[in-house]
Amino acid sequence: MTYFARRIKQPRRRRGNYFNCLRTFLAPLLYALDQVLDKRLVTTLVQSCVAIIRFRNFKQGLWLSELGSYLVGKPGQSKRGTAGTKRLGNLIRSLKWSPWYIDHFLLNEADKEVNALKKEGKRILCIWDESVLEKPESEKAEGLCGVVSSKAKRLHRWKKGVTFNFPPKKAITVTGMEWTGALITGMEGTIKVAVMSWWTKKGDYATKLRKEQERLLRKVVRKWGNMLLHVFDQGASSGAFIQVLEKLRVPFVIRWKKGHNFFDAAGVNKKLWEIGRGKKYLSHKEIRDFHTGQKMPCDLWWAPIWHEASTQQLYLVKVRVRKDVMYIVTNVRIKTEEQAWEMVFAYRRRWQIELAFRYNKSELALEGRTALSGER
Repeated sequence: MTYFARRIKQPRRRRGNYFNCLRTFLAPLLYALDQVLDKRLVTTLVQSCVAIIRFRNFKQGLWLSELGSYLVGKPGQSKRGTAGTKRLGNLIRSLKWSPWYIDHFLLNEADKEVNALKKEGKRILCIWDESVLEKPESEKAEGLCGVVSSKAKRLHRWKKGVTFNFPPKKAITVTGMEWTGALITGMEGTIKVAVMSWWTKKGDYATKLRKEQERLLRKVVRKWGNMLLHVFDQGASSGAFIQVLEKLRVPFVIRWKKGHNFFDAAGVNKKLWEIGRGKKYLSHKEIRDFHTGQKMPCDLWWAPIWHEASTQQLYLVKVRVRKDVMYIVTNVRIKTEEQAWEMVFAYRRRWQIELAFRYNKSELALEGRTALSGER
């Protein structure tokens, strides 16, 4: 999909090839939907995907009236925008299919990537993260709740010589929906969406982050067992979540908050930043910065640790990049320098899910959806 979107600006005479590529990619989903839907609705689904990619507008990208005008009418069909909007509405309102078909399609596509990486003998990563869909002007849409607005924080930022704003006492919240997802990838190469879920903290379908994470995690574990290395950011750094991971018996990598307590190799209870303080770093290497591409020095120190909420052996990898220190906790055995660096580079791959969230919001205009029903 990313390749298709990047090349869509080529001359019009070649766009038919990209349409065929997209149709080939969606073929498993189309075959499944063809069993339950009218073939005209299946065709509308393909055309709507093409319209979403071509009409990349942040504010109006998912308006049915806009997408309908971009649908290509077949011979005998009206080419007016209102006719396309009606066909798209018939597809969305059809009771013969559900989001289950899309979830199943994404899971199977991710399974192909897992099998390919397994065949090559490479490390398979499952990268997890959370984001939000901000809908500050909405009131009637189903599933809305209060979410922390990163956009408001960015707009409120002080700009030297132009604006000055006092830092807010509390984070600015707006209406929106919570968003949790996981990607399948290797240490390099392509990424595939495994699971994605939009949920709320209020109303009839209210749930909590940990419950939603555990639900999706169980879905992934049922599919692939302990083949994957699960990578989490600081939001997963808690004893309760470690117990969930331990119960499911999955390997994990978590960037931990430095103020939490652990037991060091001598059995002394310390804050994480105090473990290894004053010790000489065990390894040094130059790595590239994601943003600038420049090389920067990186030092590592690792040691076994324990957490009071866990019965298994954990390991701490202390990473110093320039003047910043990062603390990575994993249950993968670390005895050598190569194993420690593998955990560091596995966590660095987590940036791919940040790019995926940004692409969905900006390029595919996911925040521009206007459907009142959460199911639609």
